[in-house]
This record gives sequence, structure tokens and C-alpha cells, in this order.
Amino acid sequence: MVPYHPRVRDRADVAALRCQRSGVILLSRSDHLAASYYEKKSDPGQIQWHDSVLRPPTLADDARRAEKFGVTIAGRRWLDFGSGSGALLDLLASRAKTCAGLEPNHPLRQACEGRGLNMYEALEDLDDAEFDIITLFHVFEHLPRPVDTLRTLAKHLAPDGLILLEVPHARDFLLNTLDCAAFRSFTLWSEHLVLHTRDSLSILARAAGFPSVTVVGLQRYFLANHLYWLRHGKPGGHEIWSFLNHIRLNEEYEALLCRLDQTDTLIAYLRRESVGHDDGKDARAG
Repeated sequence: MVPYHPRVRDRADVAALRCQRSGVILLSRSDHLAASYYEKKSDPGQIQWHDSVLRPPTLADDARRAEKFGVTIAGRRWLDFGSGSGALLDLLASRAKTCAGLEPNHPLRQACEGRGLNMYEALEDLDDAEFDIITLFHVFEHLPRPVDTLRTLAKHLAPDGLILLEVPHARDFLLNTLDCAAFRSFTLWSEHLVLHTRDSLSILARAAGFPSVTVVGLQRYFLANHLYWLRHGKPGGHEIWSFLNHIRLNEEYEALLCRLDQTDTLIAYLRRESVGHDDGKDARAG
């Protein structure tokens, strides 16, 4: 393990380290994330969407996930772990057989409940509930005890059930090849305890009792975003330089980054049994 960056963007007392062998990036400490951190966290930016029905906006990631994983969730008992504002639950609730969210943050959970969504505060509240699919969208990297969490979730998974993880990738092209200092300073954050690689996801999943693990690459931000980072050292290029967004160009760029294993995002499909499912068939595995 070697020093990677002297601090994260929101704390000067937390540094980032990188494993030379695996490429995993992790923080120098995790004690700043106590169990009550997310329960008490107050982020006015997350609550600006409150109106008479407390309905959040549909963000680009919510729309993408609804399109990409809607078929996987359709007709199944679904738990979204770390559901935040619940926008994805709003989009896919009607397609699932049953759906529920787990969100420790009280204001966000209360807003979801106000819209009639079934919500849990903590894993302990699941009791004997069983699900066919459990999703963790950009949640796994926040967990101080990821293996223990997966083992607990496994107890609430149907025998042929699926856990689907989406996480930021430590081998992101902006970090790994372009070595963009501005992006590194921006993306390293005190709440992201680990930036994973394919190997780290597979190792942790198998340690938690999931012998069947498929990991594929996904690109959320394309060439316009990357060029803007290099030119201006700031995010938002995919919108500001939207003239560079073209479906075919973005598809080819994603395919290239998948072949290099340098996408900005990884998706992992976890099953407790090695069965003949074609997980990731709609993702670019490279």
C-alpha cells in the first residue's frame, strides 16, 4: 500500500492510499463514518426537491438504471439498499412484484414513506423478509464492513436470488491513464472508503459466500466529460460540451474503455449458487 493522494476533497485529515498490486484505492481511516453518520447527515441539496408530495426529480442515473435493469427487476421481489430519495423506486415500483427501500437517513426515508413507498431504516428491521433481487447503487463503497453486510443480505435473498452492485471504479481512465490531478482531487471523498476493481469485488463477494460473481464495466461519463476535465479541470463537460455527445461515439468510447478495463463504473452480479444465468448480457464486458 502506497500513498496516493494527501487528502480527500472534504477532509484534510483523511488521505488516500493505493494498492500497487490490485489497484484498489482506499482511505487511510474510516472511523469518521460512525454508525449514526448517515442517519444524522443533513444535506440541504438533497431536500431542495421537496414539494406538496415530496417527489424528487428523475436524475440521469435513475433513468439509466430504470432502463438498464427494469427487465431484471420486473415481476420480482426487490429491495433497493441505500435508496436515497427513492427516485428509482418511483420509476420501477409498478414493474416489480413487490418493492422496498432501505435508507438510514431519516428525512429521505420519511419523504419516501410520504409517497407510499415501503421503507426500512436498517438491516435489522428486515426480520424474515425475503427478496429475489437486492440492488446497491453506489452504496457498497460507503460500507465500513462490506463482507458482513453481504452476508446479512444473503440471509434475505431467495435461493435463486441476485445481488446487484454498482460502484465507482478505481481504474477509471481519468485516474489510471490520464492521471488527471484535478479529477483525483475532486473524486476522492471521505464517504467513499474504497474504490474497487474487478478483483476486489470478486474477492469480497466470495468471502461473503457468493461463488457466482460476474463483473462488467459501464461508462457513465463519456469523451466530452473527459476532454473538459483535461482542458478546464472541472466536472460537467458532458453537459457544457454536449455537442460532443453522439450515440455512436459514446458507444465506441465505452467499448474501448471496457477493453482497457478503465471504465468509471463497475457492475457486479452476485449469486449464492453457480447457475447458468447470463448476467451482464446487456452490459459491455469488453
